[in-house]
Amino acid sequence: MPYRLMYSKTCRDQIRSLHPRIKPIVKARIQELKENPFQGKALEKELSGYYSLVTKRFRVIYNIDHQSHVVQIHYVGHRKGIYELFKEFVTKL
Repeated sequence: MPYRLMYSKTCRDQIRSLHPRIKPIVKARIQELKENPFQGKALEKELSGYYSLVTKRFRVIYNIDHQSHVVQIHYVGHRKGIYELFKEFVTKL
C-alpha cells in the first residue's frame, strides 16, 4: 500500500522558493517516498525519528507515520547547515 505525502507549511514555502531547475528534481525525489519511505538516512540524537533524503545538494527531512501510512515532509533546504536549522525549527514547535 503506497504512503500518502503531507507537507508542512514551512516545507511548502521552502519548495516554492527553490531555483526553477532544482524544484522538479526535489519534487520527483519526494514523490518516490510514496513507494519507499525508507530511502532516506535515519537521523540520530536530537533528530531521532526523522529521516534525511539526499537530492543533489539539498536535503528533505521527513518522518513516517506507519499506522496511517503517511510520510510527513517537514523541511527542505541546502545541505549546508540544514540539520542545525531544523533543530531550531523543531524546538520552536
